[in-house]
Amino acid sequence: MIAHLLATIAVFALTTQPAPTASDASAVVAGATASVYLVINNPTMYDIYVTSATSEVAAKVELCSADKAIDYLTVASYGSLELKAGGMFLRLSGMKRELHAGESITVTMMTDGGVTIVATAVVKS
Repeated sequence: MIAHLLATIAVFALTTQPAPTASDASAVVAGATASVYLVINNPTMYDIYVTSATSEVAAKVELCSADKAIDYLTVASYGSLELKAGGMFLRLSGMKRELHAGESITVTMMTDGGVTIVATAVVKS
């Protein structure tokens, strides 16, 4: 009985671990593309790997580093990763409509473990 109780507590502890989040998101339009900058926060005890992203306003979202497409973004356990100009960022292309300063767009990132991280980015002029 005590072993069963301890196993239940262990499972509960693992399933209630906080989920990764995104914060401070903004998007900058440059011609036919937009760059999204944000901070990915990882409060978990494991590194996470963002492997893809989508947005309702773009046909394609690429993970980029120094303006080159990369396969994944690594966010260290109990850490964060800042996506910023001149470093890593998300590039939106194949825009489905024109973006206007002040509006909000959604970007959904997926990890290799199936976790989704949703960011709402404000479009900057």
